[in-house]
Amino acid sequence: MNIFESIQVSLSAILANKMRSLLTMLGIIIGISSVITVVALGEGGQKLIDKEFEQFGAGRAYLSMNWSENYLTKDLLTHDDIDVLRDTFPDDLEAIVPGVNERGKVRTKSKKFDIKLTGADENYIKIENVDIIKGRYLTDADVKGKRSVAIIDKGMALDAFGRTDILGESIDIELGESQVSLVIIGVYEKPRSSLQGMGEKGHGSIFLPYTNLEQMTGGGDRFWDAQLSIRKGIDTKTVTNKMISLIERRHGNEGENKYIIQTAEGELQSINKITGIITVVIGAIAAISLLVGGIGVMNIMFVSVTERTREIGTRKAIGARRKDILLQFLVESVIVSGIGGIIGTIIGVGLAFIVSSFIKIPPSVSIKTIAIAWLFSAGVGIFFGIYPANKASKLDPIDALRYE
Repeated sequence: MNIFESIQVSLSAILANKMRSLLTMLGIIIGISSVITVVALGEGGQKLIDKEFEQFGAGRAYLSMNWSENYLTKDLLTHDDIDVLRDTFPDDLEAIVPGVNERGKVRTKSKKFDIKLTGADENYIKIENVDIIKGRYLTDADVKGKRSVAIIDKGMALDAFGRTDILGESIDIELGESQVSLVIIGVYEKPRSSLQGMGEKGHGSIFLPYTNLEQMTGGGDRFWDAQLSIRKGIDTKTVTNKMISLIERRHGNEGENKYIIQTAEGELQSINKITGIITVVIGAIAAISLLVGGIGVMNIMFVSVTERTREIGTRKAIGARRKDILLQFLVESVIVSGIGGIIGTIIGVGLAFIVSSFIKIPPSVSIKTIAIAWLFSAGVGIFFGIYPANKASKLDPIDALRYE
């Protein structure tokens, strides 16, 4: 008996017991569909996070004091440090700005709300990506002239003025006991995000020249951190290590671990590692049902061998070899598992898209995942079918023919 005859005989046996075959496949179907759903949503989630970090700024990084270490005033960053970094790494840095930030309140005729003031320069838009919908961004002249100008969020504009056409108007800000007035030169909005609103409350920042913000707050030439953007294709770890070494030499604290640089790329790798582990663990738990399904396949194959004992004896009596009987029942086991795998794949893909519509994570169903699922289901059929098939092949033809 060749492989094609084995397939024909196996399909006939499966179709002769449709309900039993379907129930046998059920464990395989549930296992494969669960694994595909989990993996598709897990990979989709990782791609979504990658996209969000790209919008946030994949090369974004923070140079700051290492708060776990004691430091002196002389260890704090200075404007000269920023200039030296900018001049030393012109091919690696897109932008670098001193970390000058402050909290304040915007008062209108009807309400007052908290806001964040972010010191920026003409290149800060390369660090924090925003879309200017009215007016313009900051210029070098704004920074050098310490001009009292601001770019505000669209939502803030609507809240404070009821419209976005507000160029040239002033916005009053309370900083502690004092009040300052800034002329609005631009209105921005952040690019739409699939994760928009998660962990984010209130309005966006007000961007103004960092030189003006330093003057408003009375900050000196020393600060705790700086924001920067590293160009694409640059080895982030190597460049940041060189930056820290340079700063340490300038402040005379080499090897004292006074500074750290946190990168968006590093954070992304950590998040992807965690989501990858979670996907694997949940997928492994879902795959347990494949084990149950495999046991079901083995059980039904034993039943099939028992029911067809006389058939096996007849085949052997007319010349069927042991390997022919082994192949026949092994093929039947693989077909049952394979059909279950195909049905499970279809259901899994469908479930992934249904679930994604509720949790807003686009599924990522790859050919690789489907191929692995099919191969795994076929492997289950072979693994759990080989023992009953082997038992069938060892039956003595005389005993089999006498079986009632």
